[in-house]
Amino acid sequence: MLLRSISHGDLTDAQEILRETIRRRRPHGRTKQREPIPLTEACPGLEQTAPTSPGPTKYWSVRRTLDEVAPDRLPAARRYSAILRGAGQQFDELEASPALCHAANAGPEDMLFLDIETCGLGSMPIFLIGLMLYADGRLAFDQFFARDYSEEAGILQAFSERVTEAGVLVTFNGKALDLDLIRQRSVVLSVMLPDRLAPHLDLRQESRRRWRGEVPNFKLQTLERHLFGRHRSSDIPGPQIPDVYHEFVRSGDARRIGDILHHNLLDLLTMGDLLCAILTGRDPVVE
Repeated sequence: MLLRSISHGDLTDAQEILRETIRRRRPHGRTKQREPIPLTEACPGLEQTAPTSPGPTKYWSVRRTLDEVAPDRLPAARRYSAILRGAGQQFDELEASPALCHAANAGPEDMLFLDIETCGLGSMPIFLIGLMLYADGRLAFDQFFARDYSEEAGILQAFSERVTEAGVLVTFNGKALDLDLIRQRSVVLSVMLPDRLAPHLDLRQESRRRWRGEVPNFKLQTLERHLFGRHRSSDIPGPQIPDVYHEFVRSGDARRIGDILHHNLLDLLTMGDLLCAILTGRDPVVE
């Protein structure tokens, strides 16, 4: 019932079903309760308002730059800029896909990286839209967060307005997941997307072409380990993310929402590294 209500946009019913389900599962007797951490403390940002079809819809917006979240990665950002400006490209464009040619011929300011987090499999609501862009000589991250199910339309509208500025849209498995789900949810919530989007580069498809037979699989974190030798030690597992979000909606405790935003940010950073590796013909590292 909960998933059906959410997927059909019945947000009030969904929240009531979720509260009742959690209440029934709560153990009897006294338990020590931790003080909830507000979103303003866990994920400092700004409340924004988007002009959606039902009326103005609020959402939470977090803007950070790479030097704020990972100053040790600044050399990588400089390499990203140099590669996207043509300094490190070594592949033959005649053998590249049209989408990769668009990326190779674009500047770093033209790229918009997209990664979403959802309430579950299928056509479940989107509650986080993460974007990475290069502006004013720095990598920056914009994360649009729905504080409850009713704010999904707001973050979709914010994405719709932002994507019109992109020269190339970059995703990982976005053709099969991210963009397809954004389109589905936009129809359900009467959010208008641009008639034409920027050329779309799906890094998962490009990775399959480049490293087929050289890596165990084409999950993003597998490529992260084999190409860049990085292992996430405290990252929130993807399957836990929907439950953590539902609990936040129920309780208002944002202590683990910061983990989700960090997970999303790491995925975006790895996508940037992956694009550079594809453009420069990098081989997997030896683990």
